[in-house]
Amino acid sequence: MAQTQKKKTAISYLQANQQLKKENLAPVYFIFGEEKYLHDSLIDKIIDVAVEPATKEFNFDLFYASSVDAENVIDIAQSYPMMADRRIIVVKDVDFYKQSSLKILAEYVSKPSSSTCLVLESGKKALTGKGINAIISNSLPVNCRQLYENEISPWIRNYLQSKKVDIDIQAIQLLQAQVGNSLLNMVNELEKVLINIQPRTRISLDDIKSVTSISKQNSVFELCDAVGNKNFPRSIAILTNMLDRGEKPTGVIVQLTRHVSNLMKIKESIRLKKSTVQDLAAITRLNTFFVNRIKSQANNYQAEQLRQAFQHLTTADYHLKTSYQPQKLVMELLLYNLIKGK
Repeated sequence: MAQTQKKKTAISYLQANQQLKKENLAPVYFIFGEEKYLHDSLIDKIIDVAVEPATKEFNFDLFYASSVDAENVIDIAQSYPMMADRRIIVVKDVDFYKQSSLKILAEYVSKPSSSTCLVLESGKKALTGKGINAIISNSLPVNCRQLYENEISPWIRNYLQSKKVDIDIQAIQLLQAQVGNSLLNMVNELEKVLINIQPRTRISLDDIKSVTSISKQNSVFELCDAVGNKNFPRSIAILTNMLDRGEKPTGVIVQLTRHVSNLMKIKESIRLKKSTVQDLAAITRLNTFFVNRIKSQANNYQAEQLRQAFQHLTTADYHLKTSYQPQKLVMELLLYNLIKGK
């Protein structure tokens, strides 16, 4: 009986980045996940390792699956590079292909050319199907998921090291607290800081304060803290500020749900006598800088209140998507139930 091919476990963006630093290049990459900024960053790094700038014009091809047949991609992949040892081909949005095209790619991926680096990319969180599974099994799959809180700090350091700039740990902690986990927003703030510190090559806490204070606006993370601290007037003020700026209520609910989930995890860990900072950081995937603050907020709630909070969040999400109630009213009622509810 033929054995079913086992699907290969994907590595993370950070792991792939470390391999590329050592110039360890795979013949085929399959990049997927919801953090598109990481997709583009990783692809740029692969291109830099795969081809020399002098011959890039002849040996680099970028395609979108919607505008190129799989057969054409394979024809180019099997051709010899020009005046170089290797060529690179990037095909974005491969989830656009039907199974017949994916099967053609899978056949190539099982025996790739030694002189070609093929990068297949999909913006989806996860993909299934025989063709995709066969590609993943014979490639280096990289999951560019959104980074966890405890992964942001090394990412910031790595980003700045590429620009030959160092940063104090307190500066990282404040930057993450102010900006959150959006890498696009993080890069925007870091680029502002880099302009302001020239010609220095180290970022201090004061540098972050001076830049973030200029553009600081109430964020969803401040709203989560206000809810965690059961500060109803402040939570309403922050919500109003955010909605006036055009923030989407459904996105706010996603972050509030995540925050309540962390409060619940910490509450349960404390009950099980696993309450060290390291224990709580591991179970929530939060940076240790944030753990004590969240732990303090968890003490404001009973376990049953947190269970009911999930129901309130689900109800609010449903009303936002299906009812004619004003969105601001739905959100204000949600905050009341989260903070004042029994």
